[in-house]
Amino acid sequence: MTKESKTFHECCLYFTVNSFARKINEMAEEEFKITGLTSSHAYLMLTLLDEPGLSQNELSQKMNLKASTMTRFIDKLMQKQLVERMQKGRSVFIYPTAKGKELRVLIEGAMKKMYERYYEVLDEDFSKNLTADINKANMLLKD
Repeated sequence: MTKESKTFHECCLYFTVNSFARKINEMAEEEFKITGLTSSHAYLMLTLLDEPGLSQNELSQKMNLKASTMTRFIDKLMQKQLVERMQKGRSVFIYPTAKGKELRVLIEGAMKKMYERYYEVLDEDFSKNLTADINKANMLLKD
């Protein structure tokens, strides 16, 4: 490849998306520190705050995570007394505790600061369009 041609660093979707994800994740982890949670745990909490009583399988599907990963996440949040498992028959459902509910404002504030950080760098419209495009690609790959 000549200097003018693009390298795989620039034209490989796999490499580019992972590189971008690492940079965004770094921002997220910095902003979510104030909550005492990782960004992944914070997004799980928001999901449960918006839709309490989801099963672990439903949570795995919504967050596009393997069941084993979801189990670890829920266990971690249970250790912090932020969620609880409730069994109904053969099914187990996950609910936020009162302590977990108190985190909503802090989590939403961290998320807002993260958005502001990447809006500043990428521009708000570009960020929103990129998010929509990546979401669309995720949906296409899901099928």
